[in-house]
Amino acid sequence: MRAKDAEPQSIEDHILSTRSPGAPQTRQQTKSLPTATLLEPAQSGTLYFVVTTIDSRGRLADRSPLRVLGWTPDCTITITALGRAVIVVTRSAGPDAVTRQGHLRLPAPIRHVCRLNTGARLLVAASLDRDLLAVYPGSSVEASLLAYHETLRHRDAR
Repeated sequence: MRAKDAEPQSIEDHILSTRSPGAPQTRQQTKSLPTATLLEPAQSGTLYFVVTTIDSRGRLADRSPLRVLGWTPDCTITITALGRAVIVVTRSAGPDAVTRQGHLRLPAPIRHVCRLNTGARLLVAASLDRDLLAVYPGSSVEASLLAYHETLRHRDAR
């Protein structure tokens, strides 16, 4: 069992650490997830999210983000790695294109830089305002959730 003041090592541990003092802090003792006070979501409506997988050729299984953006087969795009995230924008002279079947295919060099393996689950965010797509691996989503729950813990400690 971990010391009470130790830093959480996983998203589950981190969520559990935000519970009230005296509440069980181990996974084995927890019967259900703690409830959190939720903030009102921003009403922007400009992002469309899906979770999808990537195949051995780099194609993302879910094509709905491309349809939401209005990107058609053979639409030219530019694909860039930004850390472990992938950013895709439409460009009239982009070096890549949406496949004829309407899939986004991430080239091997991008997959290697971002460490995206076959079968990985990815969060895809389509920005309607900016006409771009962002692809995040699970590790990035987990890091974001940890940071978010850390802000909740600090806010509730006040």
